[in-house]
Amino acid sequence: MYRKIDFHAHYLSPGYKKFLKEKFNDHADDCPTPAYSIDTTLSTMERQRIDYTIISASAPHFSVAYDANQTAEMTAEVNDYGAEQQEHYPDKIGFAASLPLPYVEESLSEIDRALSKNTVAFTLPTNANGTYLGNPDLDPIMSKLNEHHALVLLHPNEPHPATKNMSSKINIAVMGFFFDTTRAVVNMTVNDIFTKYPNIKFIIPHAGALLPVISDRVALSKKMNSELTDSQVDVPGVMANQYFDVAGKVLPYQLPTLLQMVNPNHLLYGTDSPYTPAPLVDHLAKTLADTDVVSEPMKQMIFYDNGKQLLDSLKR
Repeated sequence: MYRKIDFHAHYLSPGYKKFLKEKFNDHADDCPTPAYSIDTTLSTMERQRIDYTIISASAPHFSVAYDANQTAEMTAEVNDYGAEQQEHYPDKIGFAASLPLPYVEESLSEIDRALSKNTVAFTLPTNANGTYLGNPDLDPIMSKLNEHHALVLLHPNEPHPATKNMSSKINIAVMGFFFDTTRAVVNMTVNDIFTKYPNIKFIIPHAGALLPVISDRVALSKKMNSELTDSQVDVPGVMANQYFDVAGKVLPYQLPTLLQMVNPNHLLYGTDSPYTPAPLVDHLAKTLADTDVVSEPMKQMIFYDNGKQLLDSLKR
């Protein structure tokens, strides 16, 4: 079994569990809230030979139900729990701090607080109650993350506004999340986030969602809107420089398509545990380990080497 580093794993703090129960009856985004303690993460790590895991909060983002003060309080509770796990298991677990988006001043304060707790990374929702990444109102937050050369994990949320009759049969996390990741990254591209803030290392989840198949189509927008610059529609250029986790079902089609467009040194492993149940985590890892779509050296890169190189670069 390959050694691994996990860049897409989740945790549920006591406050976040309460939030999910009170606001969503434990079925947020059509997903039942999984049972969780830090032992859940450690068990996955032991079973899958994962040396190091970055844990982060999942969807839905707190702002969907709370005002600025409540969102900031919820974010602090979630981050404090993650920081405690990192402190208890410093060689095994790092935490990615959440931010109380879309609230700018509260987010700037939380960045400072999270850095004081030695956060390894930050995690940003694709949209926070309808405010999408790329929105110029969030530029002060991006500027501060850029100043600190931050590693930023993107995570999808339910598209906003939601069209419930389109998701009544197909789980939001299965389809809607892919649309929202794609929408957010395109919006970030159009608003020059990746060029204005080059020191941020972004990890785009789920093998880039729909970006590999829509990137060329976005470029056509320039023919319809002459005010757009080349950089604002250059999704392939953005993808060539970002990182991607391969959490979820990326074979047999998605990963080979992604590999045509991205730096293979920027592919990272992810379990999406505990929202992906343990048997499916094991199955997906085995599928990637056994595939003949990618070479053995590339599998070693995806499972471990690329992640080790990225983490080492953050220490410099």
